[in-house]
This record gives sequence, structure tokens and C-alpha cells, in this order.
Amino acid sequence: MDRSLSAQVSIVLLFFLFNLGTSQTVLKEQVLSTFIYTRYGDRTPVVLSSTPTLTPLGAQQLFEAGTKIRDRYVAPSDGNYTSTSTIYGISANQLAYDQIKTLSISDQYVSASALAFLQGLYPPLEMSTNWTYIEGQSTLANGTNLVTPLNGYQYPEITTISSNDFNSIWVNGMDNCPSYTASTQEYYRTIDYQSILNNTMDFYTSLEPDFLDGVFSSAAVGYYDAYYIYDYLNYAYIHNNTVAESLRPEDLTEAKILAADWVFAMNADLTASGSTAGDHIRAIAGRTLATRLLTAFDTAINTQGGSEKMTLLFGSFEPMISFAALTKLVSQQNAAFYDVPAPGSSFIFEMFSMQAEETATWPNTSDIYVRFLYQNGTDSDSSLVEYPLFGLSPSAAAVPFPNFVSSLEEFLMFDVGDWCTTCGSFSVFCPAFTDTDANYNPTTGLLPSGHKGLSPVVAGVIGAVVTLGVALLLFAALMLLAGVRVHRVRTRHRSELAGFKGGAKLASDQDLAMPKGGAGAVVVATAEGEPVQTRAHERVGSWELRDQAKAKEAQGGTLNAGVTRPPRPSYEDDDDLPITPYTPAVDPRNHV
Repeated sequence: MDRSLSAQVSIVLLFFLFNLGTSQTVLKEQVLSTFIYTRYGDRTPVVLSSTPTLTPLGAQQLFEAGTKIRDRYVAPSDGNYTSTSTIYGISANQLAYDQIKTLSISDQYVSASALAFLQGLYPPLEMSTNWTYIEGQSTLANGTNLVTPLNGYQYPEITTISSNDFNSIWVNGMDNCPSYTASTQEYYRTIDYQSILNNTMDFYTSLEPDFLDGVFSSAAVGYYDAYYIYDYLNYAYIHNNTVAESLRPEDLTEAKILAADWVFAMNADLTASGSTAGDHIRAIAGRTLATRLLTAFDTAINTQGGSEKMTLLFGSFEPMISFAALTKLVSQQNAAFYDVPAPGSSFIFEMFSMQAEETATWPNTSDIYVRFLYQNGTDSDSSLVEYPLFGLSPSAAAVPFPNFVSSLEEFLMFDVGDWCTTCGSFSVFCPAFTDTDANYNPTTGLLPSGHKGLSPVVAGVIGAVVTLGVALLLFAALMLLAGVRVHRVRTRHRSELAGFKGGAKLASDQDLAMPKGGAGAVVVATAEGEPVQTRAHERVGSWELRDQAKAKEAQGGTLNAGVTRPPRPSYEDDDDLPITPYTPAVDPRNHV
């Protein structure tokens, strides 16, 4: 009896466990779109007189960063193209221009970083695959098959934006923002700044004789220029053997920590306000970055993955630091965010779905999530690390898309006009967006159809016409009231001049004849039938063809540096000066 009861209980228990296992639904994860903001690579210091440029090391850093992104989202190195981290529907080998959106500020070291990154993301076709044929492009009419140079190099489309383009605020929101600049200047009047300045004076003074002298003035050596001093020292430590041997690593580390303190005070102080309380003016770059992030994901959803499968932004570290502060990534649990991102670092946002089965149908918004990953540097020991946003626990790192949107909307910049007003900016595009009816739609990138304001081009034309009209009115008033008159000054002989000699040809005038070689003009005489020999100043031969022997022979001694020549008379000073083809040669460094 007991055995029978035990058997029945066992059967019931097994049946229950079977139903429990079959009733559970296994959700499959699929990446739909990514948004990646990357800092530029190693460059020359900004304190030098030359324009900062990307170094070969910087190019290698960004190439490695692009390769890491390719391995996760485009073409896994293990060949598993069905991996859940691979972006759904993205082209694995051939660059599809409508799938990727790339924005970069116009600085050389930033735009070159973007190019190096994309070389790693989509390498030449013959290096990444055995492709030698692109359908609809490679075959010529005669049957010849061609690939692009450099083993099928792929040419990405990179949009570089200057500060005169309103799109620059999404990548570089602190630039051309007077309220941000004014707020950062207030920092220099705080007790905290004065305390750090005084406590670090001896440290910076100790660095000056051996490392900073001649680059920074004595007055500039201090915490005031903490970041620029570290930027220079770090570059010298990497690229200069003498500095690498003489600069103590602990001194470089201290300079790095002080630089980070200065950068965070400028870009991560959420207690500072500009014209409006609570506007987080020093984190303005993070606010605009959040807007572009949401724009990219909205576009991907609205087109159901038809565009912006991958959005790439390249810029400086300020937007990264500001965004980290706004999203509460900067915390005691996340020590990595207390430092300035290393060259080539990336903030990566994945938009992915959680569905019961794989389907070609675009998921509902309720099934879409967003996660954040940080790639700090490109060294071999660096890797993609997931961090929770908005102060959530690590177990809640995957944020439902509606919650993600509502959290960003607490601090993002809603439109261009909002940025112009918050910054008090005088940028050329602001007048077109500060009208109350001219709100910019970050999803479409267009003004509303009912916008009654002027476009920047029309406003500029009207402004130029108004300025010209005011100038003409002022000039007319001067003519009327002050007796100002405009008339042509007539001088002797000038009215009859045609060239140097006037309208009439004299018997002593020389003609120009072209030799058969066509290399240069030779002066010949028309009187007495005697040709005049070429002189030192007359051009024979072609300098453009770099025939130096003929040029030196024709110039004679006129190229000798030691020969002093008398000052040349000015033909404008005295109309009675005789004009003759035998005057001294024209000095190539002077102008007639």
C-alpha cells in the first residue's frame, strides 16, 4: 500500500515538473542597433606651435578599436554569424553606406581617428574575405573584373562637421557655449580650486626645469593648466626616450590624477548652473550627446532597422565624462569612470530585443531593451565591460526601452533652440532655431512643416542686404552734410597710357617675339633691323620644368646672394621717369 502511494506521488511529481519545464519560454536576445561614441587616438600636444595631428600610434589605437567592434557586432572572428551580439541584418564584409552613420568634428586628429576606426571595422575586401567581385560594380562592359586599390580598400562616408553646423552640438556640445565658458571660469574663484592650486605649486615647479621650460611660461606652470601639462608630459613620455628615462612614473601618475580632477570640475559638476537653475551647464556636452543617442535609436525603430544599424560618433572626452555624470555611472562602485577615458575608448549602447523565437518581424517596443558597455582604451588587457545606467543595480543593466527614454528625457537637450538658449550662444545657426515655432525635431532632423521662421541662408542674405543698405545711407549722409565727394584723380599722361607707353607706338619701342621653342619671350628691335641680345632679367627656358641649368645661365649673376643692387625706382612716384627694357631685373622676392 505504501509502495503504491509512493509510486503515485512520484508520477504526479514528474508530471508537474514536466509541465513546468515545457511551460517556461526561452527568450532569445538579438542586437538591433548600436550607438558608439569614441574618443580620438594619440595625437601631438595642443600646446605646441604646430597643428595637432593624429600619430601612427593613434591610428593603430583606432584601428584596433574598430577591429574589436567588428568582432562583436559585424563579423565574429569565430565565424558564428548567428551570434546574438551580431547586429541583425548588417552587412558582414562589404560596407553598406545606408546602414552606418558616421559623424566627426573637423579637427584632423578626430576625423583621421574616424577613418582609422572604419578601416578596422570594414577592412579591405581581399584581406577580410576572398571577395574579388562586387555585384553591379566590379564588371566592366568588356568583361574585365576590377576591385578597388589597396586590395579592395573600402571608402567610408564620414560626415565632418564644423562649429558652424548645428549638428556639431551633438558631438561637441560645450563648444561655442558662452554659458559653459562662464561657468568654468567661476571654478577658478572657488575655495577648492585655490586649495589645489596652492597645494600642488611645488609639484609643478619641480617639473618645470627639466620638462616644461620653453613650452609653458613660468606663470602657466600650475594646476590652472593641469590637463595641458599632463597631455604634454604623457606625449613626451611615450615618444621621447630622454623623457621616458628621466621622468619618474609616480610624477606622471600624479600629473594624470590632477588633470582628471581639473577635467571633472569642468565637465562633471552637476551642482553648477548657468542662466537657469538646474541646467547642468558644465555637463552640457553630455546632454546633447544623449539627444543624438535617442535620435539614432528612434530612427532605427521608425525605419525598422532600415537605417542607422550602427551610429558612430568621434570626438573628445568631455561628452563622455559629462554623460557618465548625468547617468550616474560615476560612483564608488565604478572606479573606471573617475579617470579620463584613454585614447580610443568607446561608450557603446546596444539596442536589442528579447523574443521567444527568431523572426523577421520587427519587435514591439515593449520587447526592446538597451544596455551600456565601456571599452576603456585599446590595450590587449582592455575589454568590453557592461555597466548599469541611471544608478540601477548590476542585475538591471538591461533597461526596457520606454524606461531608457524617460530617464534620458530628464536631462537631454530637446532641440537646437534649447541649446542656443541655455548656452546664450551667438552661433550662426541659432537665429533660425530660437523662434518659439522653430523647435528642431531630433528624430527627423527637420523643422516643423508649419515653421514660420527664416532659414539660416535666408536670414544671412537679409542681414547682408540690410548691412549694405545702412552703409550706403551713412555714406550718402556724409556726402550731403559733410561735403564728401568722389571724383577721379587725373595725372599727367595717365589718360593716354596704353601699357607703359600709351596708345601710340614710338620708333624706339621694342616688340616681343616668341622663339620657336615657345619657352620664353625675347625682346627684339624694330629699328635698324638689329636684334637686341637677351639680358639677365629676361626669362628663357622653363622654371616649371625645373630646367635649372638653363635658368641659371639666363639669370646670370642675378641669383647671387652677395650682390647688392640699388633700390628700384617706383613707376608710380614720378611719371617723368624714363621707361626702358634695360632697367635692372625684377627681384623675385619683390612685387611690381
